[in-house]
Amino acid sequence: MMRRATGTMESYDRQYSDIVLIRRFFKYLGPSVLMLILIVVGIISSSVVTIFPPTMVQNAFDVLEANADWLAVFPYAIGYVLLSLLLWILQVVLGILVTIVTQKVIKQIQIETYISLQEHDLMFFDKQSTGKIMSRITNDSQELADMLNIVAQFISNFLVLVTVLIWMFVVNWRLTFVTLGMAPFVFVIAFLFRRITRLTTGDWRAAIGEVNASFQESVSGISVAKAFGREEKSKEEFEVINFDTFRYAKKRAFAVMGVWPLMDGISVIGMFGITLYGSSLIFNNFATSSTILLFLLLLNRFLYPLVRVASQFSTVQSGFAAMERIFSIVDAEKEIINPPNPVVKKFKGHITLENVYHKYEPETPVLQGINLDIKTGESIAIVGETGVGKTTITSLLMRFYDIYSGSIKIDGVDIREYDLHSLRSQIGLVSQDVFLFSGSVLDNICYGHPTASKEEVQKVINIVDAQEFIDALPNGLETELGERGKGLSAGQRQMISFARTLLSNPKILILDEATAAVDAYTEWKIQEALDKLLADRTSIVIAHRLTTIKNSDRIIVMDKGRIVEEGNHESLISEEGLYSELYDTYFKHQSAEWISEISEVFTD
Repeated sequence: MMRRATGTMESYDRQYSDIVLIRRFFKYLGPSVLMLILIVVGIISSSVVTIFPPTMVQNAFDVLEANADWLAVFPYAIGYVLLSLLLWILQVVLGILVTIVTQKVIKQIQIETYISLQEHDLMFFDKQSTGKIMSRITNDSQELADMLNIVAQFISNFLVLVTVLIWMFVVNWRLTFVTLGMAPFVFVIAFLFRRITRLTTGDWRAAIGEVNASFQESVSGISVAKAFGREEKSKEEFEVINFDTFRYAKKRAFAVMGVWPLMDGISVIGMFGITLYGSSLIFNNFATSSTILLFLLLLNRFLYPLVRVASQFSTVQSGFAAMERIFSIVDAEKEIINPPNPVVKKFKGHITLENVYHKYEPETPVLQGINLDIKTGESIAIVGETGVGKTTITSLLMRFYDIYSGSIKIDGVDIREYDLHSLRSQIGLVSQDVFLFSGSVLDNICYGHPTASKEEVQKVINIVDAQEFIDALPNGLETELGERGKGLSAGQRQMISFARTLLSNPKILILDEATAAVDAYTEWKIQEALDKLLADRTSIVIAHRLTTIKNSDRIIVMDKGRIVEEGNHESLISEEGLYSELYDTYFKHQSAEWISEISEVFTD
């Protein structure tokens, strides 16, 4: 693990105003209009009902003062219980409806986020860690769900606050002003905590993303860490990252929870003020004892919503921060997009690269003036030392990245004019790092062609000679694979990859170090499969295996982002140029002649 705590704001963050976020949020509420109407009706009803139980108590005390018979208060006691029960039922129903709407909104946002991730360029994933992205989809989605629940409570508490306040004015305006005297203190505190909460929550969520990324990297690279004895060093680095999360979590906890003790103090002062001032009103015949009792009961129904409104405003701000972070993924700029009128047609397989320049970073060119014409059905091998741009050519061909300048054409049409799905579905890619998905062996073979028949699947299995190892699996084709194909050897994973690509029947095939991780025996087994795989297809082969290179129609030799030689194996060897050097360094020991010479030496 080599991560560092280098900051919390990712490069694709954007800043949104609250108005923009609110407008965007309302878009997701559209499909739930009926439930929203029921929620509004329920909130209004509960707001009105909330003032009646305390009023029942006031009336009961008024009756007791006028009539000594305790049975006279019985109807008010029953009314208090029934109204409280009705209020409880309304709150339960509201909670259920709000939860349903919330989950619908979160589901839609997560779907949009997932689709957006599928559409993002590879450059986006090159720059952003998996852990940070996962944090936004999971942790921030949960924070947003919490906010949506709080919004309903926020509105409910606000209406309760207004209803209670109106009722207080109706009963006794003098005591109402005493109660209102506490409101400015509540809102001043809320304002002070508002901005702190928004900022600290954003930092906290970003720090969690760092922790998730660190965990993901640690698990993925555990074997490397153990091989180099890095466990202790990795632990120290993680402690630094985790400490940042702890520090931001403390700040956020203070912002979210620190408001409550202050509010409790205001509540105590309010009760003291009502009791003291109310006593003077009684002596001056401006109020009765039952009125004071009513205000003391209503005080909790006034202050509690007021406190909740103040504190929930902070939580809403936390939700806005989470929403902002999620939308920054959805809205991150996409460079690779379909043209306005995309071309969709079957490929013949003629590829032309004209003066292609490309660079991933400024001032660091990877390809410099590449000109290459690959005829339909031709097989070319691209060789060169690491970092000369071999894989970049294939990535540009599949339009994982857009070229900096120049053009790449297939059958005379610039690849930027093709429909992206049509383009990529007709180009097969087999790479050294085979990625197998969770599911069965059959699921992985059919990944690019889910509707393939059993006969089609069996045909490609036979072609790549994978039947033997598949039969040895516990459940054959239905064997469930572990993460990334754990439980299979590198060669077995590669053979599944070959079968998967062959089943999609691409017209253009790219083999990017496809046999680099395969042992000599397995390579021998799939060499015939390669010949069948390449037959009648335009193919680009990047390889360090001599057998694959020699079987190509043409060999392209690259150095420092340029094509420096091209020809067949024999002609390039005779030129005694870069290919000859590469042959002596990398390829010669794989040749039958060299093996024969070595055998004779040891025999002698």
